[in-house]
Amino acid sequence: MNREQFAALLEKYQEGRCSEQEKQLVEHWFALLENENADDVSENDLDGAGDRMWVSMQEQASLPDLHERERRSPLRSVYLRWAAMAASLVLIGWFFTGRRADRNVPLTAYTWQEQRNDGETVLPVMLEDSSVVELRPGSSLRYPSRFSEEKREVVLKGDGFFSVRKNSKKPFYVHSGGVTTKVLGTSFRVNTGADGRQTKVEVVTGLVSVYSERNSKEEVDMLVSPNHTATFDRSSGRFSAGLSERPRLLNAGVSFRFRNAPLSQVAQHLRDAWGVDVYAETSQIMNCPLTADLSGQPLFVQMDIICAALGARYKVSGSTIRISGPGCQSRGTHAFQTRKPNHSDMHT
Repeated sequence: MNREQFAALLEKYQEGRCSEQEKQLVEHWFALLENENADDVSENDLDGAGDRMWVSMQEQASLPDLHERERRSPLRSVYLRWAAMAASLVLIGWFFTGRRADRNVPLTAYTWQEQRNDGETVLPVMLEDSSVVELRPGSSLRYPSRFSEEKREVVLKGDGFFSVRKNSKKPFYVHSGGVTTKVLGTSFRVNTGADGRQTKVEVVTGLVSVYSERNSKEEVDMLVSPNHTATFDRSSGRFSAGLSERPRLLNAGVSFRFRNAPLSQVAQHLRDAWGVDVYAETSQIMNCPLTADLSGQPLFVQMDIICAALGARYKVSGSTIRISGPGCQSRGTHAFQTRKPNHSDMHT
């Protein structure tokens, strides 16, 4: 292992992509650094500490690759040499990037920690930028104690609901189940099944971009809007679009009271209120009149009422609702009492 490979391993650890064996090894290095080197660096001696660490790094770089030395050195010698190189790399990076306004940031400020929910109820986790993650039982979250200046990154295993504080200059990334979810500030849910075969991203507010972690260029595979989902199948490496099981009302100002309104007008009201496309498979049915009060009803209950009134049926096809039927039928006026949507209709 040369210096570049070692630096790559440290970066891999920071991003939460290490194997369990790699993770234990890197954390052992950091433990050595904290126990042996942290006390030698003070705020009043940053220049001297930086010089000493730079000299140490040059000395390490001049040595043969570690995998060559391992053949002719005891394991303990190799292990300690790796620990020394880790200390040099970390302290040099901290020295040359740490001369910011906040000189009191401790050496361990950017280390990662893990929060696991072993209970039976949702566990809220507050991040340093005031974003909140609601961890479902059996789920875990890895995150740094302090985010970098360029981006915010976390690693999720299981099921979590994210309320991300908006910061247009520092994107927020969630790595989970082979999927990277990127946002600037929004609320959404990420759920990777226990078998790890599928990862589902469901958006509540804002716009979310998702892409497979196989995508080395980080090109967006799908943009997901409120009340929509993106499901990644790990075996095929593909995303599929869908609708939330319980869509939330996005525009409470839309009227759902109709009197002899053509279905085309009703469909437009549904789009405006829920952010969901509603189409008819035949043009004839779009002219059928509807008299009904759909106020206070969840989206799919509204669809049931519409189809019952018109003698039609509907199906969800990807992220679209499609209505089909023979056309207009003579049916009585349908009126439904308005009720205030309860909390369960608005948030899962």
